[in-house]
Amino acid sequence: MYTKPLYRRNGIAIRTLALLVEDAKKRGITSISLEATEMGRPLYEKFGFVQMKNEMEYIEI
Repeated sequence: MYTKPLYRRNGIAIRTLALLVEDAKKRGITSISLEATEMGRPLYEKFGFVQMKNEMEYIEI
């Protein structure tokens, strides 16, 4: 996920992530894995993803 600098810190990424996770739940998906940059990591951690070796995973959808 990428947000242009001008639009950052407006909640766009967290709202988009919430919609994507909710859609995954509705589809019966039980875990999500992703790769995160250092800049993106706090967003995913705030949402509940946990750090793995080279990626992050959100479980208990």
